[in-house]
Amino acid sequence: MTVQHEAYAEYVEWLKTEHIPDFLKVPGFLSADLCLRKGGAMVASSKEVKIIYHVKDEDHLKAYISDYAMKLREKGLEKFPGKFSATREVWLETLKFGNDY
Repeated sequence: MTVQHEAYAEYVEWLKTEHIPDFLKVPGFLSADLCLRKGGAMVASSKEVKIIYHVKDEDHLKAYISDYAMKLREKGLEKFPGKFSATREVWLETLKFGNDY
């Protein structure tokens, strides 16, 4: 997501306290990672945020899309109109490497 600077702090707090907890109530949603960019490329008037949701399987993802997606998206659009933009990607497989897994 790209969030305008003036809304950034409030937006991130909303993600932590309301938006992500609401997603984790959706059947099949297991966990979420909130990623906040430190430095790096930024548009002058905005900052980037990424949320990675871990979903049990593709069937639960499809149920989310058909039954929950619009309602959850609308909350952000109502609370922060014109203050952010979002793109979505679906990655069906993650291979983890490292000693801490």
